[in-house]
Amino acid sequence: MNSIPMHIRLMKQEDIGLIVQQFAAYNWPKPRITFTNYLQEQEHQERLIWVAFYETNFAGYITLKWQSSYPSFSQQKIPEIMDLNVLPPYRNKGIATALLDCAEAEAFKKHPVLGIGVGLYADYGQAQRLYVQRGYIPDGLGITYAYNLVAPGSMVCVDDDLILWFTKRSS
Repeated sequence: MNSIPMHIRLMKQEDIGLIVQQFAAYNWPKPRITFTNYLQEQEHQERLIWVAFYETNFAGYITLKWQSSYPSFSQQKIPEIMDLNVLPPYRNKGIATALLDCAEAEAFKKHPVLGIGVGLYADYGQAQRLYVQRGYIPDGLGITYAYNLVAPGSMVCVDDDLILWFTKRSS
């Protein structure tokens, strides 16, 4: 069986323009400042960012943030996988799985539990299924909007800030 023609490594400064350009090409704009900030956080050992290439083409990325902005994870010092994105033509090729493998392996070196938040609308459906298949379970605290717990009866916007949080224990 042939191996997948994929390469994963930590993000470098010269990757930023390519990432922004490739996401824009698929009508999925990502601000340059996001990746500039990510790189600064990586230099300060606050976050790690892996980029994936399929053959020679940029395919996606994932970040691991050591100090989560989600209060429950922050209080427990649970690192958080954030911002897993794979460009449409490279989906279903094992790239998200390989990126998650990298982030999980690094996180579990420092902490026995890892966290991840996932959006609740249909665009997040594949991610929701993937995380459950990989052994992530809801943290039991309900959903948040902009990192704040949503009380019963509350009205919130269903957008990228409406999140259900999951954790996974190292095996």
